[in-house]
This record gives sequence, C-alpha cells and structure tokens, in this order.
Amino acid sequence: MLLNRFSKRRHDLSDILERFQSPIIALILVNTIGTLGFMIIDDYPFLDAVYQTVFTLTTVGYQETHPISQEGRLFVVILILGGVGVWSYAIAVSINVVVSHDLLGKIRDTFMENKARNFKDHFIIAGYTEITRQVVRSLLRQGIPYVVIDNDQARVEQANEDGIVEILPLNPFLNDSFRRANIFYARGIVAAFQEDSDNITVVVTGKILEEEIKRSILLITVAGHQESREKLHKVGATTVILPNELIGQRISAMAIHPSDEGQSSFLDRVAFGEFLNLDIREVTVEKGSTLEGLSIRETNIRRDLGAHILGIQRKRHRRLILMPNPDMHIHAGDQVLIMGTLAQLHQLPEYLHPKQSDESEESDLLA
Repeated sequence: MLLNRFSKRRHDLSDILERFQSPIIALILVNTIGTLGFMIIDDYPFLDAVYQTVFTLTTVGYQETHPISQEGRLFVVILILGGVGVWSYAIAVSINVVVSHDLLGKIRDTFMENKARNFKDHFIIAGYTEITRQVVRSLLRQGIPYVVIDNDQARVEQANEDGIVEILPLNPFLNDSFRRANIFYARGIVAAFQEDSDNITVVVTGKILEEEIKRSILLITVAGHQESREKLHKVGATTVILPNELIGQRISAMAIHPSDEGQSSFLDRVAFGEFLNLDIREVTVEKGSTLEGLSIRETNIRRDLGAHILGIQRKRHRRLILMPNPDMHIHAGDQVLIMGTLAQLHQLPEYLHPKQSDESEESDLLA
C-alpha cells in the first residue's frame, strides 16, 4: 500500500513524459542519417561525421572538418532543411506539453507527495480557507509539519501567494487524497469549510480512514451552528468549534476584563503562539491512566515532566476548577488542563498510558 499510494501521480507524469518520445526519436533519426550521410558520401571518420552533423543541424556554422564534395553539399542543404523541421517540431511539442499539461506543476506535485511520504506526526489541512490559513501560520511558527490538500483554483492561488509550498492540488473530500498526503502517519485532520456539509464529509472520510490505518487520529473542524456541531460530534469529530460562539466569548471577556490599551493579554499571547515553546493541553483521564485515583500532589507530574496542572473539570460537571488544591484527587472521566513546553506535552501520551505506548511500538515493529 505504501508503494501504491503515489502510483497514480507517477503514472500521470509518465504519460506526459511519453509525449516527448516522438520528437526525441525524430532528433535521433535525423542525427543518425546525418552521421551516416557524411561517412558514406565523403568518407568522414565516425567522430568527425557526428561533429559535422551536430554543428550543421544546430546551424552554428563552424568550418567543415573535411572537404565536402558537390554531392555532400547537396546533402548538407537537405540535412539543414530536415533538421530545422525536426527541431521546430520538437520545440513545439515541448512547449505544448509544458504549458497545456502543466509539466512543471506535476513535477512539483510529485516532489511534494514524496516529501509528504516522509512526514510523521503531521497535520493534513483539508482546504485552504480563511480559518485554515491562520492554522497554517500557527503551525509554521511552531515548526509542526503539515500538508494542505485543496483543488480549488482560487484557494490554491492564494496559498501560492502566501508562499505555502506544502500543498497538494487534490480533492479534499476523497479518501485517496488523504492517502497521498500520508494519512498513515498523520497526527490529525483539520477542516474549516464555510459549508457544514463539507466539514461533515471530511470528518466521515477521516473516520473511514481510521479503520484502514488501525488507529485514531485528531479530527478538528468548525460548525456554523449548534445543530451542526452535534452532527459533527456524532459522525466522529474529535473537536468542533463554533467560530461565532468563540468570538462572542472573547469579546465578552474583553468587555468585562479589558486589557491595557495597546497591550495584548498574556492569555492571548500564550493561546495564539507568541510564546512558541509554551502550550496548554486538555486531556481526558481514562481508566488505567497514571493519573487515575491520585491526588495532584501524588502525580508528581511537575517532577516527572516539568508540566503543571492548571485546572480540572469533573465528569458530568460544567464548572472548571482552576488552580485546584494539590490534595484534590483525579478520577476517570475528568478533564485536566496541563501547561508545559511543547517537548514536555509531547511526552504526555506515554506518561499517561505507558503500556499502550509500549504496545503500539511493538505493533509498529511487527508491522
């Protein structure tokens, strides 16, 4: 399967390159005729005949290496006329292939697919929209690998204007597009189309591919209203954001607690990536987790990882307990906010479920 993922793109490229076959054969044929003609008519040595043929066909106009007979001069005239015709044909075919079939674009796309094949723990951005444009900028700032898939001409042109090279012009609603973006090793999929139906399609595609790759991935998307959010959760989205709700909450917070004029709040600077090495992660404590049943003090998460627990939200409770008492116990189903550096938070899955990490490594080795 790893070899077949990119076979279609390579097949398309090989079909285009085959169009150069006829002009190449014609050039070889006219050069062969010229070489043989000089050898037969005026007894030229082989290398001299090749040399004479090349500069005759290219109309460079060097002096003949050997005297040419009358028959030879007539042959040269015919050779020049034939050579000009062949070269004109070859140039016309080359221009047609490069322009009409976007040869350079297909070579670039093939290179990008091979580059994506080496990506690991990356995000696949389905559609280069206004929202995912900001997502890409944030991922770039934090050095997190990503690849965009989008075949909308206007959005592709916008990505090119923004200097985004990690983009594949593929349909973001097809399974094969995600395979060619190396979904096998991706961390997750991000989709933020204006139409909720498009986001639902991407999420369903991601869930189908989870069965193929035999593991879960992050499926992050947006919704226009509450009903769509519920639908997206039901079809398997990991996180669904309502942009209007988020903007309303932020405006409300700024109205109630306005920041100093001309100064962005510390929370904004952390949340939106100004502190590139600092992040906040929300994790759900599952049964068997190393945090289950322990108090915050007993977890020693600060000692082991250097990270800090900022808050706890009890299962089936809406209230978030910020700066919890160190003696508060953590139970399965609780949601925990953990702040730390990117390197520290990267170790969270292994810290929370060390046995699962070992088993996944063993399965990767067996595979």
